Amino acid sequence: MERHWAVLRTQPRREPVAARSIGARRVESYLPWLPGARASDAAHPLFPGYVFARVATDSDDLLRIRSAPGVAYVLPRDSTPVLLPDLFVESIRAHERELGAESPARTFHRGDRVIVVSGPFKWIEGLFDRTLSASGRVRILLNLVHGSVSVQMEAAQLKRAG
Repeated sequence: MERHWAVLRTQPRREPVAARSIGARRVESYLPWLPGARASDAAHPLFPGYVFARVATDSDDLLRIRSAPGVAYVLPRDSTPVLLPDLFVESIRAHERELGAESPARTFHRGDRVIVVSGPFKWIEGLFDRTLSASGRVRILLNLVHGSVSVQMEAAQLKRAG
């Protein structure tokens, strides 16, 4: 039985409902998530308003999921559904994993070498000192011309030095 991925348009802000109801109809669903911009921000759908469903080409899967709660319609709306290969969805999953690894919620430990990636200290390397708040504020130590200075910034402005 050959399977491909259908793209479904969801009702506004009902992506999780659609994904669960598709799964309840014994069809695999996939809803990629994007981590929040800050450590305190909640994750949200990578493609707002869309969810993927893995359907068998020679079954009634598409008929069963068209009327699932949270689903508006199968894309394209006015013609035969376009089915995507597994490789396409696997590349989205890989991208989602990368985004999760780069999430600002990642943890740094005291003494980790970090590089500032935005703001007035962009490209300067420093040492992570500590987390200041749950909202993502951190303190790092920068070695400047006249000595070390501690700087507070958002964790999203940092990446681990290689």
